[in-house]
This record gives sequence, C-alpha cells and structure tokens, in this order.
Amino acid sequence: MKQSALQVAMASLNAALYAATGALWTLIPITLFGVRFWPQVFVPGAFAVLFGPWVGGVGAAVGIFIADVVYGHHDALLSLLVGVPSNLVMFALVGYLSRRQSKSARRFANIGAGVAAPVILLVYGFYAFSGSALWTIVGIGAVVVVLVAVPYLARSSWAEVQAASSIGLAVGSLIVGFGIVVYSSFFVMPQVLGLGSSPLPLVFAYGTTLWTYMSEIPFLLALTPPIVKAVRATLPSLRIEQPKMSQNRNA
Repeated sequence: MKQSALQVAMASLNAALYAATGALWTLIPITLFGVRFWPQVFVPGAFAVLFGPWVGGVGAAVGIFIADVVYGHHDALLSLLVGVPSNLVMFALVGYLSRRQSKSARRFANIGAGVAAPVILLVYGFYAFSGSALWTIVGIGAVVVVLVAVPYLARSSWAEVQAASSIGLAVGSLIVGFGIVVYSSFFVMPQVLGLGSSPLPLVFAYGTTLWTYMSEIPFLLALTPPIVKAVRATLPSLRIEQPKMSQNRNA
C-alpha cells in the first residue's frame, strides 16, 4: 500500500516538474518539424530510473499533456494521440531497461541497441541533409555514441541508464515522427506549428524523428545520471523496487 501511494505521489511530482520546467520553452521558443526544442526530458528520465517505468511513463504522459495544452500547440487531441503515447512509451522503456538485472550477453545487447539508434539516424542524416546541418547532426551523433558506449567499456554502473535512455528516446521519437504524419492525414494540424492544413508527406516523419532524437538525447544522457546519483546520495531511502545490482555497484 505504501509503495502504491509513493508511486502515485512520485508520478504526480514527475508530471508537475516536467510541465513546469517545460514552460522554460516559452523563453526559447524553437520549433522544428512541428516539435519543440525540449531539453526538459531529463526530468522524467531521472524519475524513470529512480522509481521505475510506471512513475516515469505515466508522469511524463501527464506532464507533456499539460505542457501541450497550456503553452504548447493547444491541441488536446494531437497531444493525446501523439505526445502522450510517445512520452509514456519512451520513459516506461527507460525505467524498465535501466533497472533490469542484466546478464553479460543481455547487457551487451542493450548497449548495442543504444549505440545503434544514433548510428542509424546518422546514416539517414547523410542522405537527408547537407552542409552545416549535416555536420551538426554528425557531431551530436558522435557524442551520443561515446556517451552510450564509454560507460559500458569502462564497466560503469551508468551503462544501463545511458543505453536505456538512447533506446527509449529512439522509440519515442519514431512515435512522434510517424504519429504527426498520420495525424495530419485525418485532422488539421494546429496553425501555431506552421505545418499547413494538408496531409504531411511520409518523408516528413524522418525529419521529425531525427530532430526529436538528436535535440533531446544530449540532455537525457548528460543530466539524468548526475541527478539520479545526487538523489540517491541525499535520500537513500526514497526508492521504489531498487534493483539489487545497483546496490552491489559503485555509482
């Protein structure tokens, strides 16, 4: 009973902090391919690692809905059909994969999948972009590969968190990219996004997916681990189903 109450409380706090930090977007209102510049993903990322997939996923889903409706595109249906499911799946995966007691082979597969996500997007970037945009994507992609692979090679306890973040964000980005295209085929896109009223072409989904992943992954990888480490050090008793493996490793 106490665990359930703590989960609800943490999911609510996750949603509130996610929506509140998301309001900072109004100070830097950058939107590309219909998706906002959204470094705030580290908030539900930290909650997912600390408290598991339910707290991470549900909190992020509620938080993004509030953000979309209050100061985002103001389209509740678009948020419910695209933003909410993408955040729910994304951070549920982060919470689930980062907390598994992985054997060596399974752990290697997780890391490999985490590295594969930016590599696949980089390959697409070479065909879709050119000039400074391409080299920006390559630079960010290289940093992501290093951030995901190095903790594993160094046998760090954060390797699972980095890989889980990459995998979860990759899946969530795909839902956003293709979800927007499908939505535009049945409903009129919000005018504030500047995407017109006609159905978007399928190729648009690739650009949206690439932008979503590449613009958010640096913040998820760089900020989530230190926040989790600080919370665990400050409040060691505030944990939900803390996996045994993290108790046996040095954070």
